[in-house]
Amino acid sequence: MHLYIDESGSINNKLNKPFVIAIVNVLNPKKLNSVYKRFVKSRIKDLKDLDKDYYNSKGKLAKVGNQMFQNGKFKELKGSQFDSKMKKNFVEYITKKKYFELYFLRIENNLLSDNICKNTARAFNYTIKLALSYFISHKLLVDEDCLIQLDERNERTEAKFFLETYLNTELCLNNITENHFSVRYLNSVANPFIQIADVFANLYYSHLNTNGYDAEMKKLLERNILKGDFVFPRRDV
Repeated sequence: MHLYIDESGSINNKLNKPFVIAIVNVLNPKKLNSVYKRFVKSRIKDLKDLDKDYYNSKGKLAKVGNQMFQNGKFKELKGSQFDSKMKKNFVEYITKKKYFELYFLRIENNLLSDNICKNTARAFNYTIKLALSYFISHKLLVDEDCLIQLDERNERTEAKFFLETYLNTELCLNNITENHFSVRYLNSVANPFIQIADVFANLYYSHLNTNGYDAEMKKLLERNILKGDFVFPRRDV
């Protein structure tokens, strides 16, 4: 099993907005990569138009450009650069065939303690462990050896080599699984599946803050793409 992870927002209990992690379980990498390439190629002009500096009505810079393109050449998809139309278009296009499954992890910042927020890398790893435990034990995620790949730019250096040992120790000791977890940190520019996770993380983050993507969330469920949504802290325990 290959899981690709990216995030949107920040872990900070002074914020009223949640922190979101998207986990993409790739079922058919070759075909999903082809769909990704076709999406980019067919919308290259629109993506380039979206990847410009954006100033609000007061003349303040609201969005920094040149995140998806470098010197006019496409680099990577970034959900934060998408407008509402492009996000909706992305969901429709990339979920027509089931080449992947999707899982969300939502951290309610306003319910976090100051102690948890002292070390955001530790909080990130802890909630990943809790979510994987939940998905596996509830049979929402296949229980097998797993390679997890994350964007290296989203992880603090001192935590990079901790997550793999942490997952294997905690999930084994708690009798969640006997299978092995491997963790790699990659540059998302060279990994289309981390980019897909990035877009979905931003989509869900936007949905939670605007309620503007009800149709897309429903579509993810109807097409059997969205398999699980874990919330931390849990309200049912």
